[in-house]
Amino acid sequence: MGFLEKVGGFAEKASERVKKSASDVADKSKLLAEKAKLKSQINSENSNINKAYTELGKKYFEVSGHEPGEEYSEIVTKINDSMSHIAELQQQLAALEVETTCPKCGAAVKKDQQFCQSCGAKQESFVDVSADDIEVVVEVEKAAEDQTNC
Repeated sequence: MGFLEKVGGFAEKASERVKKSASDVADKSKLLAEKAKLKSQINSENSNINKAYTELGKKYFEVSGHEPGEEYSEIVTKINDSMSHIAELQQQLAALEVETTCPKCGAAVKKDQQFCQSCGAKQESFVDVSADDIEVVVEVEKAAEDQTNC
């Protein structure tokens, strides 16, 4: 066997190994792509389940929130407490806003305007309230609420 035949045999074996390696890489790539696709579908389904749980919880709260079962009363209390706190915070925010909305048409109206520029409705008179005054009112309301709960 001559030198060129040995080199040719070596090149042929090397070529076969490269082809096999390329085929293995392609197979692994296909496998990884399929796994990624399945994982994505699993995540999507988990997201759908979580959305359904949220809807279920909201429906339960709407239907039974006023008289929850014993096992749900703690969660319902947390929701009601958070809703009350949000209402208080919204009142504080509204007091700090420069504008309000017209109760008749919903247009933005500056607090010191007597009439709505959109529909002409007479506006309630607003009193400037400081943030300190708001905190005092909230504290008084909480104290009164605590006394009624006792």
